[in-house]
Amino acid sequence: MDQATLLSICIFGFVAAVTYFGWTLLTPSEDDEKLQDRLKTNDAAPKSASASNAPTAPLLSRFGQAAAKPFMPTTREKISSARRNLGYAGIYAPSAVKAMYGFKFIFLIVGICTGYVAGLFTNAPELCLPLGALAGLFAPVLWIKSRIKSNRQTLDYGLADALDLMVVCVEAGLTVDAAMQRVGQELSLVHPALSRELGITHMETRVGLARVDALRNLGSRTGAAALISLAAMLSQAERFGTSIGQALRVHAETLRLTRQNKAEELAAKTTVKLSFPLVLFIFPATFLVLIGPTAIHLFESPLFK
Repeated sequence: MDQATLLSICIFGFVAAVTYFGWTLLTPSEDDEKLQDRLKTNDAAPKSASASNAPTAPLLSRFGQAAAKPFMPTTREKISSARRNLGYAGIYAPSAVKAMYGFKFIFLIVGICTGYVAGLFTNAPELCLPLGALAGLFAPVLWIKSRIKSNRQTLDYGLADALDLMVVCVEAGLTVDAAMQRVGQELSLVHPALSRELGITHMETRVGLARVDALRNLGSRTGAAALISLAAMLSQAERFGTSIGQALRVHAETLRLTRQNKAEELAAKTTVKLSFPLVLFIFPATFLVLIGPTAIHLFESPLFK
């Protein structure tokens, strides 16, 4: 077994271990699910911890903290900024900040090793090594940005349906807080991200936070423009005493119109985006099919003999 194959096997094992660590760290454990079931059904949860998760959880926690030390910021501003970005992405785990900085260090090592292996095969290690390091360093950042974009799109997509249900609840006699709780429960299967945000807002009002502050936190926590405008609209409607149901209905229609305009814009951009693969791939293949037989017969003719 040569050195390159051995190094590739080591990198594969390291990546598999990192993937298992990240999955275990960011997904809720069995004890968390039991606690959530207990809060929902008011049943007594088992007191004994899971035997399979007990030995591995402290080890993975120490491994994540050790991996995060080289990149952990020392100021509260940077930590708050990282936690805010994770909140925009819909990640509220307490250890998510350390996991993100730990993955920066881990993927940096993976990128360096991958660049070294690629340099062995391409005979250009001075180019592949820094490229691999940069790719590994910025991979978690790019993943967070894509997660933020997808989370905001998910919230914007489901907000119009949620407002329709809130209109029905408010006009049926429920308060805004009760309507949020009811809508959050009904949308838990269809729009889980929006259901979670509405549930957090309802819990903030239950612990004593003012409704205006809870709605403001809803907009600032997600960073979605639709939720920010919803919070401002509900705050103004409550301040001036206007009809909440009518305001929600108008806002839902505005969101649907905005979503329709975005869909029409994307449809209009399709023709421009299709021109590049059309010119680069489809036209050459069409010309080859059409001109190919004619060119073969022409080269086989007595003119070229």
